[in-house]
Amino acid sequence: MSNLLSRREALRAFLFTAGALALPQWSFGQEASSKATPPPASTGVPKVAAATLGERLTLLTNAGGNVVVLTGDEGPLVVDAGVPAMGVALLAEVKRLSGNPNATLINTHWHFDHAGGNEAFARAGARIVAHRNCRERLSKDSVVEFLEMKAPAAPKIALPTVTVSDALTIHANGDDVRLSAVAPAHTDNDLLVFFAQANVLHMGDLYFNGIYPFIDYSSGGWIGGMVAAAEKALSLVDAKTKIVPGHGPLASKADLQGYRDFLATTHERLAKLLKQGRTIDEIVQAKPMQDFDEKLGKGFLPPEKFVRCTALGLQKHG
Repeated sequence: MSNLLSRREALRAFLFTAGALALPQWSFGQEASSKATPPPASTGVPKVAAATLGERLTLLTNAGGNVVVLTGDEGPLVVDAGVPAMGVALLAEVKRLSGNPNATLINTHWHFDHAGGNEAFARAGARIVAHRNCRERLSKDSVVEFLEMKAPAAPKIALPTVTVSDALTIHANGDDVRLSAVAPAHTDNDLLVFFAQANVLHMGDLYFNGIYPFIDYSSGGWIGGMVAAAEKALSLVDAKTKIVPGHGPLASKADLQGYRDFLATTHERLAKLLKQGRTIDEIVQAKPMQDFDEKLGKGFLPPEKFVRCTALGLQKHG
């Protein structure tokens, strides 16, 4: 039991660290930077930070993965719920922005730093929308294999009550919010969330901006799917679209194109090495992504772990 508890705490620590990567280090325009609420100087649980994305759209950081809130008379629509430890604080910020805690909450996928606050929102009356596989994974004990960590099942109240298999449009607060499922990529339950009128795309963990991405092969994710998902996202956006990654600063279409090209290069290089019969250890030792290490290798996945995890996922995918 002590080992299981330690693994659970380690998972919490990992995902909270991943959430910390979403600090407001803006690369898309100065407006958001100037309006960001800085975290407190004291240590401990960070304060939720808010930055304006548009007339009714706000980006919230420091709660886990990046969160987007659409406000209006019909009640707030929220994309992602952060980690459990920040669920109440995130809900309070949504209420401050909208005057109403009764939200429609969208999970971009099942991971702890994106769906961990579901319970807090549900107890306040939220309707939770997610990919059908997201509900399935949240409803039972799961394992993040590469990290050797167990994620306990979510309480029933925290499970999505509306599920998506392909696509769904939610008409809310003067915007058409288009949910698009993708084939297995980061996981087998990722959603793209596009605010059509505001021209803002939330990509969840289909996009890690400025760091090596974690691809959860134990949840069906793999590098080829990440490439395809980035290409689908590119088809939705234009040069003026504000792109919200799961972690990291805001991005433009040009940034996303560069990320897609990096993913495709990763796929090509690792597939070639696997085809040559190289073992995973040999692939890691070859440092096939070394030319990206300076730019992307300073996140929670150091270069060797990124290569190992991604190569394992490609190998398991076949």
